[in-house]
Parts: sequence; C-alpha cells; structure tokens
Amino acid sequence: MSTFFVILNMVKDMTRTEKLLYILIVLVVSFIIFLFYQNFDKINKNINEFITSVKEPKINIPNDKIIYNRKYSYKTVHDTDNFSPKNIEDLKSIYYTVLNNGWDEFTFYCDKEYENCANDVKTIADDSEYINLINNYVSPYNSYKKYNTVITNNNAITLTIEKLYSNDEITNINAKLDNIFYELEINNTISNTNIKKLHDYLINNIKYDEDYKENNRESISNKAYGALFNGIALCSGYTDTLALMLDRLNIPNFKVTSEKHVWNVIYYDGKWTHIDSTWDDDEVNKYNQHNFYMISTDDLFKKDKEEHNFDVSDYLELN
Repeated sequence: MSTFFVILNMVKDMTRTEKLLYILIVLVVSFIIFLFYQNFDKINKNINEFITSVKEPKINIPNDKIIYNRKYSYKTVHDTDNFSPKNIEDLKSIYYTVLNNGWDEFTFYCDKEYENCANDVKTIADDSEYINLINNYVSPYNSYKKYNTVITNNNAITLTIEKLYSNDEITNINAKLDNIFYELEINNTISNTNIKKLHDYLINNIKYDEDYKENNRESISNKAYGALFNGIALCSGYTDTLALMLDRLNIPNFKVTSEKHVWNVIYYDGKWTHIDSTWDDDEVNKYNQHNFYMISTDDLFKKDKEEHNFDVSDYLELN
C-alpha cells in the first residue's frame, strides 16, 4: 500500500501536461504487456529458435532444382534429412544423400555428443571402396569425378563434389536419348519389351573400344557420351548409357563393379537381375547376344566368375 500512496502523491504534484504524459506511458506499457501475454507462446518459440540457431549452426540445403536424384528404396544405401549425425551410419547416409541429390557442395555439423565424428568422417572419406559403392547407386549424371572432404575446428564437415559429366554433355545426351526413345517407339511403360529394345540398341550400335589405352576415367569412352556419339565405349560407357535409359523408365537399377569390369543390375518383375550389355556385345557371345540379359547372380557366376567376380555382401539387394 505504501508504494501506491507514494505514486498517488507524486501524481498530485505533477502538472497537467506531466499527468497526461504519465497516463499515456501507463497505457502504452499496459498495451505492450497485453500484447506480450496474448502472443507469449509465439514469442517464446521465436526466442528458443534464436537461441538454438546460435548454439547450432543452420544447415543450408541447396536450393537448386533436383532433377536426376533417384528415389528408389535401396537396402544398401539410404537417403536422409538428418544432417546432425550421431554415428557412422548417419554419416554414410549423408554422403549418399549429397551424391544422390547432385549437390556440388554441402556443409553439415557433427552432433555435439558425437565425440568420434571427425575420425569417422576421415574413415569414410579415405575408404575409396565405400565411396565407389555409393557412386554405383546414383544417376551417372550425379556421379563424381573427384570428391573432397574438409573438417574445420567447429565440427563443420564440407563435402565438395566435382561431377563426371558436364552440363553440356548432359544436355546433348538427353537430346540423343529423346531421339532413341522416339525411334524405338518406347513409351513410359515398364516392360521386358522396352528393356530389351534398349539393351539391343546398345549392342547393335556400340562397339567396344579395343584401342583404349588412356587409363583415364574422364575419357568419353568411359562415359555414355562416347557410347552415344562416337559409337565406341568401354564397359563403363555401356553401363552408364543403360542406367540413364532405365532411369527414364523409372526402373530401379544400380551398377556393380568388380576389379576389372562394371555392369548393370535392375529390379524387374519382383527380383533383381544382372544385365551386362558389354559382354552381350562381345565377340565371345556373338551367337547369343542375350547371354547376360536379366540373369540371376548364380547364373552370372556360372557363366563367368573371373571378370564378374565381386563381393555380393556389399550389395544387400543381391543377398
């Protein structure tokens, strides 16, 4: 009560102008308190979000339109929207997601409780076999020529990807594939007939590059560009071309690599089967150009286990 009387006496001593100013201030303060009370939940949420953004750096997802990412449900690799990893499996999913989405650069941050994060990142980055494995599960357009991982002191991990295919190559290949699909009268129907048409187009229009001696992954003989525009290719050129064709039909597929060779695996009619268009185009199989067309892993090994020798356990779809 004493405080009230002190304020009352103070008001009595004020001039008329001072009283009006005082009343105005009281009204303004009262209105602010009212607004704060009415919007307390929203204000509290914004304050918490600000505090969180200061404590944990914000992840910036690239805004570029994603065109060539695959949305198949694989068993070996997994897309993720969790970019605050807590274990090495989370890290592997991030590496695959960045590659699959075709992002040229991406930065994420280790969870503060994930003490071994930096070491696990180094383990993955140095494991070329694993990086090559996840590369087999993305569109050839998103496959890497070079990749780099940088770890900074604030636990920021930056992945930088240099693509194997240039934008001009992608534009030209897409135009060529448009023409091929038109000439072969292939619609968007997933059928054995359409798959076989594409397979047969490759073995009838491409020759294996017997003179290749560059040992250069960037060579057009190693890519779909050489297969489609030069009519010659190595096994990787055959495989990339068929992968791009299958993607157009939304047929789940990935590549399998052995020490000496690479070919396609597709999901059709409820099972995963192998297609090796390179070997179906080989002189060894000139009397049977469907010897390696949609066959099981067991049949693949029966036909050849020297160049097709690979670790099946790496590809969970085939187990």
